[in-house]
Amino acid sequence: MSSNKATIACLTGAGTAPELMAEAVRALDAVARLHGLSLDEVHASFGAAAVARGGQAFPATTRDAVLASDAVLVAGAEEPALNEVMAELDLRARVTRVRFGHDDDVALVAPLDESSSEWALERAFELAERRRLRVASVGDGDWIALADSVAERYDHVHVEHLSPRMALPLAAFQAGRFDVVAVAPAWAEAVVEIVAAPAAARVAAHALLAEHGPSLCVPSPDGGFAIAGHGIVNPSSMLLAAALVLEHGLGEPAAAATLAGAVSAALVDGPQTPDLLRRGVGATSREFTARVVDGFQLSLRNAEFWAGAA
Repeated sequence: MSSNKATIACLTGAGTAPELMAEAVRALDAVARLHGLSLDEVHASFGAAAVARGGQAFPATTRDAVLASDAVLVAGAEEPALNEVMAELDLRARVTRVRFGHDDDVALVAPLDESSSEWALERAFELAERRRLRVASVGDGDWIALADSVAERYDHVHVEHLSPRMALPLAAFQAGRFDVVAVAPAWAEAVVEIVAAPAAARVAAHALLAEHGPSLCVPSPDGGFAIAGHGIVNPSSMLLAAALVLEHGLGEPAAAATLAGAVSAALVDGPQTPDLLRRGVGATSREFTARVVDGFQLSLRNAEFWAGAA
């Protein structure tokens, strides 16, 4: 991101979406101040909320906000109108980030269609360069050949080829062994679903990457219409989606790491929202986000504050 103010189109649907967007904006504002970023959040409705206000699921004003933005953050992954939003963008690949425990962090990259396979593999190797220089390629036949072709341009990145038969049990029981996983389209849904399966202290979110124009980031569906308005929805996936906006939408990986790391820490050691508890009184969405924001100094990767720097 340049020194100029970056614009995030914040699209809010119905149900728990307004509560989730409020928590994401609070976290984004806090991490932006910490890292010296200048963000302009432009809010617009879509889906059922937009229909209730103006009779259209994807009104022209929302479309204009999307196309004028540097990145798009969506609250409302279950809204059918999300397909209309996506159709306006030049989306080529999906990155699913899954964090569990304090430090385990897996990025799964898959093309949105066969024609984008090489482009998606390029994004996987570029992502590996910012991480631990390891790519696991899951597929067979043409996918392996294409991955090897792209790998020739990244000879410092270690590539491991896995057949789907080998990858699926590893994804289920040893997901922490992976760093970046590049998955062929035919197997993407299965592998992502297994790695991102809900579990204690595990959170997933998705970035849909565009070759030109803004990318779009969205949390995992929460199915939370029944608890809308109570302020107790778990905001962890929404906060991770906000971190993906910083990394993939605005090119600010340091700020993204601060936010994502604080989300993981809060899931492990922080106040638990009701969906994470078997008994007792759960924390509110705001209390969870407050713990995340309070943890920024501990997840900030610099010599003074970051524990991993010692």
